[in-house]
Amino acid sequence: MIEIFTVGGGEYIVNVLNAVASWTGAGGYKSLIQVTMVMGLALAVIVLAFNQDWRAWLNWFLGATLIYMCLMVPRMDVHVTDRVNPGLAPANVANVPLGLALMASFTSQVGDYLTRSAELVFGLPDDLNYSKNGMIYGARLMEATRSLRISDPEFASNLDEHVRQCVFYDLLLGRYSMKQLAESDDIWATIAPGSAARAQKFLTRQADDSVTASIVTCRDAYTALSNQWAGLVDTMALSAGRQLYPRQTAALAKTKLLADLPVAYQYLSGVSKNASDIFRQVLTINAMNQAMHGFAGASGTSSVDVFAQTRADIQTERTYASISENAMKWVPILNVVLTVVFYAMFPVIFPLFLMPKTGPVALRGYVTGFFYLAAWGPLFVILHMILMFKGASDVAAAGGGTGLSLATFAGMTDVNRDIGLLAGYLVASVPFLAGGIAKGALAISGQATSYLNPSQNAAEEAAREASTGNVSLGNSNLDNSTVFSRQFSQGALNPSIAYGAPQTRGFTEAGTQTTSFGEAEFATVPNSQYPFTPTLGQDFTSRLSTMASQSRGQSETYSNLAQQSTSSAVTQFNEIRNAYSQGRSAETVSGTGSNDSIGTAYSEVDNASTSLQRQFGLSRRAADDITVSWFLNGEATAGVGGNLGIAEIGAKARGGRNENWTDSDVGIASEDRNRIVGSLQQLSDTRNWSSTREGFLRQTSSSSSSQVSSSASGLSRSLTEAQTYSVEARRAEELASRLENQATWYEGANAAGSLNLSQAYREWGMAEIEANRDYYGPVRFDDINFQMSAQGQLDL
Repeated sequence: MIEIFTVGGGEYIVNVLNAVASWTGAGGYKSLIQVTMVMGLALAVIVLAFNQDWRAWLNWFLGATLIYMCLMVPRMDVHVTDRVNPGLAPANVANVPLGLALMASFTSQVGDYLTRSAELVFGLPDDLNYSKNGMIYGARLMEATRSLRISDPEFASNLDEHVRQCVFYDLLLGRYSMKQLAESDDIWATIAPGSAARAQKFLTRQADDSVTASIVTCRDAYTALSNQWAGLVDTMALSAGRQLYPRQTAALAKTKLLADLPVAYQYLSGVSKNASDIFRQVLTINAMNQAMHGFAGASGTSSVDVFAQTRADIQTERTYASISENAMKWVPILNVVLTVVFYAMFPVIFPLFLMPKTGPVALRGYVTGFFYLAAWGPLFVILHMILMFKGASDVAAAGGGTGLSLATFAGMTDVNRDIGLLAGYLVASVPFLAGGIAKGALAISGQATSYLNPSQNAAEEAAREASTGNVSLGNSNLDNSTVFSRQFSQGALNPSIAYGAPQTRGFTEAGTQTTSFGEAEFATVPNSQYPFTPTLGQDFTSRLSTMASQSRGQSETYSNLAQQSTSSAVTQFNEIRNAYSQGRSAETVSGTGSNDSIGTAYSEVDNASTSLQRQFGLSRRAADDITVSWFLNGEATAGVGGNLGIAEIGAKARGGRNENWTDSDVGIASEDRNRIVGSLQQLSDTRNWSSTREGFLRQTSSSSSSQVSSSASGLSRSLTEAQTYSVEARRAEELASRLENQATWYEGANAAGSLNLSQAYREWGMAEIEANRDYYGPVRFDDINFQMSAQGQLDL
């Protein structure tokens, strides 16, 4: 009996060898060999006939006979030894063809010998060897314990409460320093025995699984938690062991974890403690970190920030773990799969060994494949040795000689995570490294180039961005937010069906709703509602008309003020043009230059003015005034509401400018107003005047020229005033329109009807209270109690 060694997958190899023994011993397979021999004889005879080469027939006959008699006819018993699963059963396979048994046994023994001897030479602790526990076993143990969280909910809550209510306040009171706590290799002993002057909430699970809460001193809580540590560590070791060693029983997994954990920490970080102390230290550090997050959230930090930070930590941890674990998982599995496939393919490709000329070539390639697979084990050991040595030095350096403490925990875990990432990257290179060993060192070059393509592509992309300046970072989609669309606690149990003609609804700034149908249109004017309804009879219609006229007069006044501000802005704009032209001439003489946002603005205005002159026959002065007004205000009108249009600009310009509009200009501006507006609107949209205007205002306000900056300040002030007056004029115009509509409706409606003036009453009442605040005091017009009071009913 010969022995075949494997590192994992022993049960698959046993099943495949049983299948091969069954296939090759059946009568059907022997008939296949006979047919293959006849085909080989026929091919050899053809070669002899056409090539007159008698040695071709003789070489085939001797080679095929020797291969069949030596590799297929003799049978042997095989014992499969799995280094990862020593208790593999069944492990013996009978009647395996000699060729497969010898090749598998020889190559696997070579690989096993090199693996075990390399581990002996490298001098790693026996429990951390690759053949015994897999790749970077020590680093994986450290990573598994780093992410441990207390599974007992009552203990976790009590410990978190103890840290926040007792430990943090001991730090603030100076019982021990943050340096002592951060550098302690036994935090639980450092925070002993707890203060007798402070208290915390303490949860206790009763025999019937109910939980009771009580208030105990910090010292009593510390004593109670200390008594529960041993049971908690035992329970968590059982749970963690089953996760790390799923093939073993719970008891054996727990024993192995408790035995290997001190060895791993001793080798990687120099921590000489037993498994229980390591568990307690790690769990205490994790609990303190969690308590600090919660303490920060309770002391004013947004809970959203705490959630975002915790989520970022978890996401980063999961990303790193998936990168390393995937590579270390599928590459060893690939080795087992390829080994099993090579064993299973023996009876399939054996007939090829019996063919002339191609038989020896196929046999040589098949044997080379076994050596390729045998090279994986030593390569794993070498990479494992490199990574463990690097991990030991880096983790020890991160520990800084103080061992596992709150201060060094983050650094040690980050280094350990980097070791996992590096392991995943290097393990993925084992397949093509083994191929290079089997086929020659030059074969590695082509594989390495393919393997390094991702990093090469990344470097090329970065170099291209750096050289061209086209850097693309953080390509987030902006302005895709849905505002004020939150829905809470909404529900409808009744069925609702709506059908009919399509409708369109629109709202004005005053709140008027217009509903349009295919054949009609309706308007709904908003109105306030109070406990009482003020109404007016027909004799007050004239008062409504008077109020409307006054409001419209205010609108006209504000419109005139807006026009004056716009005219002032146009004047400042032209002054900046003159100063800019002088400055540009000086720059041209001295050979200097600056940002051309100002020049771009004037160029756009000149082009637009020229276009208006050409299209509508306006004079240059009129076209300039209209274009500048539009460019500065974003509209062609100097007023609002349509009361002060392009024609009014010209009319009001008479006598107020150095150059006046002609009668022809005023007439053209009045008759072709809509066409001029459309032309300017098209130019503004296509030429992006809003961006040009912003650049013009920004550069003029920061100009080094005092004349330009002074004019720019006046220009900005005039534009602001124009916008303010425009808003006030619009409000007055809308109020006048509403009052006129109410008066018109009242006059045309039933003489016995009444007009609801709740909205007008509201506006008048609020203005009355604000104007006489010293008399009314801090009352609110919308306060029902005030309206129903004698003062509210009599005074208002």
